[in-house]
Amino acid sequence: MLNLDPNESVILEVRKHWYVLSARVFVMFILVIAPLVLFSFLSNLIPTSIPLPVGYSATGFFYCLWLLVIWISFFINWTNYYLDVWYVTEKRIVSVDQVSIFHRKISNLRFDKIQDVSIEIRGAIQTMLKFGDIEIKTAAEGDSNFLMKNAANPDEVRRIIFSHHQFEHEKARPVHVVEEEIERPSKDQFIQS
Repeated sequence: MLNLDPNESVILEVRKHWYVLSARVFVMFILVIAPLVLFSFLSNLIPTSIPLPVGYSATGFFYCLWLLVIWISFFINWTNYYLDVWYVTEKRIVSVDQVSIFHRKISNLRFDKIQDVSIEIRGAIQTMLKFGDIEIKTAAEGDSNFLMKNAANPDEVRRIIFSHHQFEHEKARPVHVVEEEIERPSKDQFIQS
């Protein structure tokens, strides 16, 4: 999936924080338990006119369908979580954005094209668990900014990106100036023409 140059290696792999996936998994767990609690509560309150074997069979069938939908939802969330990643190499940043199951967007950004790196940490949970949004602004026109929401350790990521960006700008680029003696025309030559 990641094509690197021969002398290029990955320095840092940036993913979303584990809290993002665990919060979604917790909601899915509640959605698995909620129908069982609701069914037991309703079966104790309302006497059913449906014979028990038929009622339990239909309820079991629909509950299994519900579990299948939640399992598929978990798989999609886990895939998006795992495949959304930034790779920081010595030369560039590679952003892999898993939009949906069969839709992936891969972008490259060289360090010399970076204008600014900003992070945003909102709230007590993000502050305590050290995650937030990272945005890299580029010199190109249009929508060429890199954005990763809920990235783990955004301060460390920004520090590493800035150090490589600074190294790229401080690299000595040899400039060869060739001095030639140019014959300058005299006033007489201009007058003769």
